[in-house]
Amino acid sequence: MKRPIFAAFAIFLAMALAACAGMESKQETKQTDYVLISAGFDAIEANTPARMAHLKSMPQQRILHLVRGGKDYYLWADATDCQCLWVGTYQDYQRFKKLAWDLYNQGGQNRLNYMDGWSSGPVNWDMWGPW
Repeated sequence: MKRPIFAAFAIFLAMALAACAGMESKQETKQTDYVLISAGFDAIEANTPARMAHLKSMPQQRILHLVRGGKDYYLWADATDCQCLWVGTYQDYQRFKKLAWDLYNQGGQNRLNYMDGWSSGPVNWDMWGPW
């Protein structure tokens, strides 16, 4: 009884891996999204033209440090895939670093691109809502 279930699972797994073989950039994006979510970052959709324009002006797919209202925030801009701005706190960023490092040590991608002191200049951050 266990052999047919195991065989079906093995076939399913092989098909899933074959389907993913040509989609490495999408897989890396999903992997990064998973790490951001697991670390506690929140995704804010770029659902207005002003948000999308601002999102596109930001360095893409790297951690950005921003001080807003006297608090440290860490951002991840993704204008192509999720079309959203990921926002996290210092604690979220610390979890992100650990998860990303663990993933890297398991053979995943090193996604620790970081820009400290990044500034987009005078921007109305309120368009992204409260954090």
